[in-house]
Amino acid sequence: MNEDRSVPRAAVCIIGAGPRGTSVLERIAANAPEILGDREFAIHLVDPFPPGSGRTWRTTQSELLWMNSAAEQVTMFPGTSVRCAGPARPGPTTGRWLRESGRGPLHDDRYASRPAQGRYLQEFFHLVRARLPPNLRLHVHRATAVDVRHPGAAHQCVVLDGGLAVPAPQLVLAQGHTDVETDRPHGLVRIGPARADEAELGRIPDGAPVVVRGLGLVFVDCLLLLTEGRGGRFARSRHDGRLHYRPSGREPLLYAGSRRGVPPYPKPAHDLTAPAPPPRHLTAAACRALLRRPGFDFDRDVWPLALQELCRAYYHELFTAHPERTRMDRAAFAAQYEHFAWHDDRAAKLVRAAVPDPDDHFDPDHLTDPLAGLRRVGPLALQQRVRAHLRDSVRRRRDPRHSAHVAVVRALGTVGGVLGELYNGGELPPAAAAAALRRFSVGAFLSSGPPPLRMEQLIALSEAGVVTFTGPGTTVTAEAGHAGVAHDVDDHTEVAHDVDARAGEARTAAAHAAAARAVFRASSPRVRASYTARILLDARLPDPDLARTADPLLRRLLTAGHISEETAPDASGRPRATGAVRVRDGHPVDAAGRAQGTWYLAGPEQFPHADTDAGFFRRNDEIARAVLRHAAGGGPRRVSRGS
Repeated sequence: MNEDRSVPRAAVCIIGAGPRGTSVLERIAANAPEILGDREFAIHLVDPFPPGSGRTWRTTQSELLWMNSAAEQVTMFPGTSVRCAGPARPGPTTGRWLRESGRGPLHDDRYASRPAQGRYLQEFFHLVRARLPPNLRLHVHRATAVDVRHPGAAHQCVVLDGGLAVPAPQLVLAQGHTDVETDRPHGLVRIGPARADEAELGRIPDGAPVVVRGLGLVFVDCLLLLTEGRGGRFARSRHDGRLHYRPSGREPLLYAGSRRGVPPYPKPAHDLTAPAPPPRHLTAAACRALLRRPGFDFDRDVWPLALQELCRAYYHELFTAHPERTRMDRAAFAAQYEHFAWHDDRAAKLVRAAVPDPDDHFDPDHLTDPLAGLRRVGPLALQQRVRAHLRDSVRRRRDPRHSAHVAVVRALGTVGGVLGELYNGGELPPAAAAAALRRFSVGAFLSSGPPPLRMEQLIALSEAGVVTFTGPGTTVTAEAGHAGVAHDVDDHTEVAHDVDARAGEARTAAAHAAAARAVFRASSPRVRASYTARILLDARLPDPDLARTADPLLRRLLTAGHISEETAPDASGRPRATGAVRVRDGHPVDAAGRAQGTWYLAGPEQFPHADTDAGFFRRNDEIARAVLRHAAGGGPRRVSRGS
C-alpha cells in the first residue's frame, strides 16, 4: 500500500465532492486566513465523479432530468443573509449563471436541467479552487475511499480503492444519499430503490408491463426516461390547451402506486403577494418550554402548533392578497382566529362566516389525503379520480388566485427550520426526532413535488394508457410459480423457491418453470383490481440503512466498530435502529459510545436558497471552522448535530 508523503501533515480529507463536500471546501478556504494565517494546510477531496457535481449532478446524464427547485432560488454562494461566523462570499444563483453564461435553458420557465445544474456546480468548484489562499494545497482524488487506517490518531490515513493511503488527521464524511444492498427475487427483475438510472431502465423491454412502487420525484424522472427518452412526444392541443402524448411504441406499461396513491403536489409557479408572517405558535422558545414538561409527546404537544402555523399562514395570505373573497376585516379575523386551535369547532364556524366559498377553506386533512373516502372503486373510476385531483393541483399551483396554498408551502419551510434548529442542536430526544421526521413526510408531499409541467405530462401519459394508477395503500407481493404462494416485497425479503440441487434434473427443471411463472402483483385494498408484471421498478430513494449500505467506506467503518447506528424508541418504547449514523455534537459515535472527535458528518440536505439564512451554509461553516481550529492547535470542536 502506497502512502502519499508529499503533503503537509496538517490535513483534512473530505469524502464526497458533490455540493456538500464542495461547499465545505469553500468554507475552509474562506475561513483559513482568519484561523490559520499563513500555515500550510492540505485538503484532500475524494470522489470517483467530477468535483462540484459529484454523482447526482453529473453533466453526462439526460437533459430530460430537471431540478425540482427554481433555478433563481438556488445558490452555492453564502451571501450576507447567512448568519455564520465565517465571511460572506456572494455569487450568482443557478438561474443568473445560466442566463449570463448561456450554458443551458430554463424549462417550464423556472427549472434547470440536472446537467445544467452540474455545470454550475463544476464552475463553482473551479472558482473556489482558483481562489484558494496560497498556503492551502488541494488534492483531488478521482477514487473511492474504502477504509481508514489508524482512526483518530495523528497519523490517520484514508485508504483509496487504488491502494493509495492519504494521510489526513481529520475526516469529513459528505457522501450524500448512498445506495443500499437489496434482495433480488429469483426469476424476476427488480430495479431500485435508487435514483433514476438510464442504464438500469434500459433493462426494461419495449412494451413490457412494469409494477412501479413510488410516485415521487424518482418516479417522475424514470417516467420521462421511459417515454420521451424512448422517442415519445408531448404536444399541447390548440383546442383546449391540454397536453397530449404521442407514443413511440417503445414505452413500457407502468402500473404505479404508493401509500397515498397520488404524486406529491407540484411546485408553485408563482410566489406570495405579501410577506409571510413570522411564526407565532411554533417557535424555538415555545418548543423548548414544551420539551421541559414531564411526559412530553411530539404528536400531542408540537404537531398541533405546526398545523396552527399552516392555517395562520394560509388565511393571512387569503385575506391580504384576495380580500374580495372574504367578508371580514383581516385584523378582526386574525384576532379571533388566534384564540382557537386549528381543529376547534369555533375556528371552523369563524371561517365559514368570514370566507363564503368552501373552496377557499383550508382543509389539511384533504390536502394530505386527497383520496380519502375512496372505497373499493373500479380501476376506471380510480383513473378518473386521480386525474381530476392532478388537474386541480396543477390549477392551484399555477393560478395566482390560489396563492394561499403557496403560503402553506412557505410556512412548512419555516416550521421545518424551527424544528431543524432544535434537532441540529441536539435538543430533540430520539423519539421526538423520529416523530418529527414522520410528520414532515407530509411536508415533502405538500411542498417537494415536481414542476407543474411534469404533472401535466403525467396526466397525458395516464390518458394515453402508458401509466395506470393502482390506488392508495398499494402493496407489492412477489408470487412464485406455485399457485397461491405470495410474499410481501420489501428491502429485506425474497421470493422463496424450492431448488434442491440434490433432487435431480426433474426438480431443477420444475423450479426453473416455476421461476418463469413468477410475477410481482400490485394491489390496493380500496380498488377492485390488481396488476401483475415480471419487473418491479422501485421508484424511490432507499431509506437510510447503515447495515445494508453499498458505500464501501461506511460498510467497513461499521464492521470495524468505528461508527455505529442511531436508535430511537419504537411504539413499545424499545430501541430500534433508524439506519442513520449515530452522531454526537456533529461527530460520528463508535460502537463503544465514543465520539470520533476529528471526524465530521455532513449529511445530505436540499440546495440552499438565495437571500436566506440557509442551515446548509451555517453547518458547513461550523465544520470548516472546527477543522481549521483543530489544525491550528485548538483540539476537536463541537459542531451542530445536523452537520
